[in-house]
Amino acid sequence: MDYEGQKLSEILFYYIIILFGVIGWIYGYFFQDFTYVFYSWGVGVGISILLCVPDWPIFNKHPVKWLESIPDRSQVESKKNK
Repeated sequence: MDYEGQKLSEILFYYIIILFGVIGWIYGYFFQDFTYVFYSWGVGVGISILLCVPDWPIFNKHPVKWLESIPDRSQVESKKNK
């Protein structure tokens, strides 16, 4: 997962949790039962875990370009001695 993918995953996680929490709160308010809030929130957490934790290809659209590795001193000195 690249940095942009991490950002997308975190935003998606927050919105899913908040959405399911609000829906559960409204549903629980109308039925006067607070357990609906926890059920809804638990479903939201489960869905967000399924969507955000695995390394899906949508989270790998901006790969990080790494620099070439620098050779060790021992490798450079052995090439000089040859």
